[in-house]
Amino acid sequence: MKYFALLVLVLAGAALTTQSAVNSQLRGGLHSVMWAVLASYLVGTLAAALVLASTRAPLPTLAAVQGVKWYQWTGGALGMVYIAAITFSLQRVGAASLFALVVTGQLLTALLFDQLGLLGLVRSPLTLSRFAGALFLVAGAYLLNRK
Repeated sequence: MKYFALLVLVLAGAALTTQSAVNSQLRGGLHSVMWAVLASYLVGTLAAALVLASTRAPLPTLAAVQGVKWYQWTGGALGMVYIAAITFSLQRVGAASLFALVVTGQLLTALLFDQLGLLGLVRSPLTLSRFAGALFLVAGAYLLNRK
């Protein structure tokens, strides 16, 4: 089961790269980053609605919705920032450089969240090997973006 989860994550990474390239092309066709972002979210919303309808997932209760903290609603806005940044930047820096920088930002943020146990994550202290892994990733991003 663990290997299946690892495969799913690799496929998710491939989907992100593909999504970025498609959204960049959409931006060119629509001549607007934000219209491309909106179109992407609308199609994603329709896809999610179809999955929910086909699985007959029950609606959340009013009590469940009321129990959600304010910051837990910000995922869509954070996703919009991410998609807009990717859609704007891909043609300017290239896919490999872009994702080296994105993954570097993700990893550094993840190390901070793990270290401090932010947003309900289990605390996982920064070890020498985790620090070395992050350092190698930052070095790789630097090398990919070096002119």
